[in-house]
Amino acid sequence: MELNHCGGATTMPGDVDEGRRKFVKKVTVATLALGVGGVALQTGRFLNPNVLYEPARAFKVGDLASFPIGSRIVIEGRGVEIVREREGMHAVSLVCTHLGCLVKPVENNPDVGYACPCHGSTFALKGEVLGGPAPKDLPWFEMYMDHTGALVVDTSKVNRERTKLVV
Repeated sequence: MELNHCGGATTMPGDVDEGRRKFVKKVTVATLALGVGGVALQTGRFLNPNVLYEPARAFKVGDLASFPIGSRIVIEGRGVEIVREREGMHAVSLVCTHLGCLVKPVENNPDVGYACPCHGSTFALKGEVLGGPAPKDLPWFEMYMDHTGALVVDTSKVNRERTKLVV
């Protein structure tokens, strides 16, 4: 044992080494625990990603018999209405071109086909703006019949020429 200049005992050299070893061991264990925890967290995030699933852009709406001539049928959850007339059929978007509210089909009014409940825009049956703040007509989406005879609407393709599907 060593004595200091005041006559008191000081620590032995072995005691300092033992304390240092314990400290290094604790730091090493803590670092490894944090590393393993971080890897586990990232693995969990990889296996369970935070993804917002979107519905398919092209979807079947039924067969031709589901849409008699003169019908207007809203496809729930898709923001689309299928209109069938003698000349053919088309799919019109129900999303107002002003601020994106869903427009409502207007029944029994030959002049107004759709009305926006949010800001009062009105549209003709073919989607043309009649009044209100909407800057553009309601777009039409491409429609086609697949190999099984089902009618398909593709909301990723706007029908700019406004041509009807002739059936």
